[in-house]
Amino acid sequence: MHEKLIDVIDKTAKEVPDDDDDDATKIYQKYLEECLTTKCIILASMSSELQRKHQDMDPTAIIEYLKKMFGTQSRLTRYHLSKAFFGSKLAGDSPVGPYVNHMIDLIEELEKLGCKLGKELSQYLILQSLSESFLQFVINFNMHKMDCDLHKMLNMLIDYENQLASEKKKGTVMLVGNSSTWLKAID
Repeated sequence: MHEKLIDVIDKTAKEVPDDDDDDATKIYQKYLEECLTTKCIILASMSSELQRKHQDMDPTAIIEYLKKMFGTQSRLTRYHLSKAFFGSKLAGDSPVGPYVNHMIDLIEELEKLGCKLGKELSQYLILQSLSESFLQFVINFNMHKMDCDLHKMLNMLIDYENQLASEKKKGTVMLVGNSSTWLKAID
């Protein structure tokens, strides 16, 4: 029912028909009923203050007014979300799970507001914001051209973090020299 009512907002208003055209009058009456229903739904979703301001407007005018009123607010919100997203950096000892979950939430909020980053760019931005301890993961992820969504990548990062923690407990030490890299397991 609501999908049919969206047409009331999207399409141009119907003209008042001549008195002698019964079919056009019936269509126009149906249009007016749909306008009233649409207006009631829109007003019901608003605060009482906004309801008072818009109660004498038709549904199309209400939507246009709201777009003008909240358009700059959504732009400001996109700015703050993108600033938080692009400025994020995982601290060295912080767990990766909550951090990447927060990054995914920011991406999803940006997309809801019309700022689409795309899967690949989102992955790259998250990977670039990780600490140095995830460098090998980033190299492997890019080398193997992993094709997964952000939540799958999050699970892979958590697994990698757990693997690093277990290796640390076992006593695996990475020694970096001038000419080569050595791995030495201490038993």
